Amino acid sequence: MLSAYLPAWPPHPDGVFWVGAALVLATVTGESVFRLLRWPRLVGYAAAGMLIAAGGTGLDAYALQPSARTIVDAALAVLLFEIGHRVNLRWLRANPALLAVSLFESILGFAAVFVTLRLLGFAALASAAVAGLMVATSPAVALRIGSEFRASGQVTERLLFLSALNTFYAVIVCSLLLGMADASRPQGSVMALLHMGYLIGGSVVAAALLAYAVNWVEQHFDFRDEGGALMLVGLILLALSLVRMLNWSPLLTPLLAGALLRLRSQRPRLWPRHFGTAGGVLVVLMFLILGLSLNARIVLAGGAGAILVVAARLLAKLIGTLTFGRASGASWKQSLALGLALNPASGVNFMLAIGFIGWNSAQAVRPVLAVALSAIALLELVGPLLARWALGYSGDIAPGAAGPRSGEPQ
Repeated sequence: MLSAYLPAWPPHPDGVFWVGAALVLATVTGESVFRLLRWPRLVGYAAAGMLIAAGGTGLDAYALQPSARTIVDAALAVLLFEIGHRVNLRWLRANPALLAVSLFESILGFAAVFVTLRLLGFAALASAAVAGLMVATSPAVALRIGSEFRASGQVTERLLFLSALNTFYAVIVCSLLLGMADASRPQGSVMALLHMGYLIGGSVVAAALLAYAVNWVEQHFDFRDEGGALMLVGLILLALSLVRMLNWSPLLTPLLAGALLRLRSQRPRLWPRHFGTAGGVLVVLMFLILGLSLNARIVLAGGAGAILVVAARLLAKLIGTLTFGRASGASWKQSLALGLALNPASGVNFMLAIGFIGWNSAQAVRPVLAVALSAIALLELVGPLLARWALGYSGDIAPGAAGPRSGEPQ
């Protein structure tokens, strides 16, 4: 019969259809806000995810599917390797006051969020966990805004540098707190130190291996070409798979690998933004998934507590950069712009947050995580706009500037 060859009616689209539709919507939204409003594209990507989630097809941030988590991990690995390679650690030797800026704004940010959550009535360890993950500034946002708007100057370079450093601090603090999660046992503190030692030591080994592999492959491939860029993405994904199998840090490893690779050369290498098309698609998917996960239900669950956390964090970062800004060679205007630009939160903060869901005090931490995820959602939308304005205010973004298209060298 002819009906045997005809499709079922009504038709039922498969998962590929919905992924494609989501990508199209995210791309259209991202390009629209960039071209019409001169906003960062990633705001549109995240907003598209939130719009889809509002229709009832969002993701559960507390039980993120393994496939979605893998995509976020992969995109973050590419971005963290890229920002790690942009960081010149020799800068600290020439300007040690920059380390004081980094430590002070991170410590002050931790303290501000911790005190705010304690005043709201949350437990000390859970408050410390959220304060630790909120230390990090989104490296993805720093990179995207820098490349899309061709930002260059002292504030941009300090933003990238401090984003890398406070991401490192956040991973260390959260790893220590995860090790202390079962503090009721006598060996709780010992296990925390052992856990942190295993995580950091293993991540350093994996980072060194990845940096060595990239350096060796670079002698045979031109990373500025699409084929070489795909090879680079492949190496990063292989390293990511290794660290996940061994329970090392998928955030710390690529960040350290990029920094180690940069130590071998005075100038950063030239390669396509996010290493070409493959990396670009991963980044779009990551912000889309974050938008799907950080939906309106999450934002409403956080309530006013999230707004207080965002305000406390913003004030702390402003005070941190203004206090030591002049000593590090930045003007008051540059220090003010840097303090504002350091506020975006995104993938790193999100992955650190969901890392606490499975600990032994999961039920105790769930209410405060609602505040954290709500704050991340707000900062994912507002933070990039604030950073974009701050870089323009400092003069690092020229009026009407637009960055290279995906695939062009930075």
